[in-house]
Amino acid sequence: MSATADPGQHEWHRLAVGWHIAFAVLAVTTAVLIVLDPPLSGGERVLGVALVGVFAGWYPLAGARLLRAPRSRSGWWYVGVAVALTIAVAAVSPAGTVLLFVLFPQVWAMLPVRQAVLGTTVAVAGIGTVFALRYQDPASVLVSAGLALVCAVGVGLWISRIIDQSAQRARLVAELDATRAELAAVSREAGALAERERIARDIHDTVAQGFTSVLLLLDALEADFTNEELARGYLQRARDTARDNLAEARSLIAAATPPALRSASLPAALQLVVDRIGPDLPGGATLTVEGEPRPLPAELEIVALRAGQEALANVRRHARASRVEVLLQYRSGILALRIGDDGQGFDAEQRPAGFGLAGLRERVTTAGGSVMVRTAPGAGVTVDVELPT
Repeated sequence: MSATADPGQHEWHRLAVGWHIAFAVLAVTTAVLIVLDPPLSGGERVLGVALVGVFAGWYPLAGARLLRAPRSRSGWWYVGVAVALTIAVAAVSPAGTVLLFVLFPQVWAMLPVRQAVLGTTVAVAGIGTVFALRYQDPASVLVSAGLALVCAVGVGLWISRIIDQSAQRARLVAELDATRAELAAVSREAGALAERERIARDIHDTVAQGFTSVLLLLDALEADFTNEELARGYLQRARDTARDNLAEARSLIAAATPPALRSASLPAALQLVVDRIGPDLPGGATLTVEGEPRPLPAELEIVALRAGQEALANVRRHARASRVEVLLQYRSGILALRIGDDGQGFDAEQRPAGFGLAGLRERVTTAGGSVMVRTAPGAGVTVDVELPT
């Protein structure tokens, strides 16, 4: 079917073979009835059968093709000849009215509604005129023709309604398919965007911060290069951080669980992070666990670990703190994490530059949790994270 075709014609396409068979059966039936019509002379029988034969040839030549096409004015070429042949056959023998059973459905299938009403009226009026002249009983013929016209138009409108409903359903299906395709495209784009944001957060919370730690350690190594024992310590810590960074990068590529959580619990993984930052602070770093640790969904533990990594990385980079304390609490239905330092703090009214706190907040809120940051210039920073379990 072409792009401009009426989708409702599909119903006629599906029934096309049935219409062909019905036409053949009724054409043969009409011819047989004409041959068996006693009042007819031999010449009239030949003429009647010949007209039926012309109709039977005109149908496959033009009607079968138009029956499969959208309803249009071009159907008049076929319908006009078909109506004329039907009236001519009825003029020869009343048996010609049998052809109306295939003529009317064809009229309504091929023509728009108003033109189909006109075609039906012409056919009924023509046959009614023929019968009125033959039987000399105009009143009876008028009543019969009126009833036939009402029935034919009623059936035709019913057929037209079926076509229109089928067209409407086809359009709705097409619109639904288009909408489904658009939604799928939007979903793919949203998924890709979410994945890019996730990777950006993970890179920021792990690889980027790891490189920052390595740079800080190398700077410290350069400052104390003459102290061989201290330099070796800085170098070993830089090597360990780089090795952890490599493991984190491989984990990101594989979209797997962070290495720290693969073989350890959340408290143990956080302890590793705290131990890593402790030597960089004069007063050290501590982790306190309250409540009974319990297994939680991996996604939730990853969010908590990443939040701790981000907050501690901010302490290392910006806080100028001497000490940091981390509190992990297992409450009823809540996993809480608090990171507090005694550093320089910042103005809470001013939005801090960088991706850190914004990425932390987005990661936690995406998991259904909340983040509260309390700080003031010179008063340190406390980050409270709560995640529903």
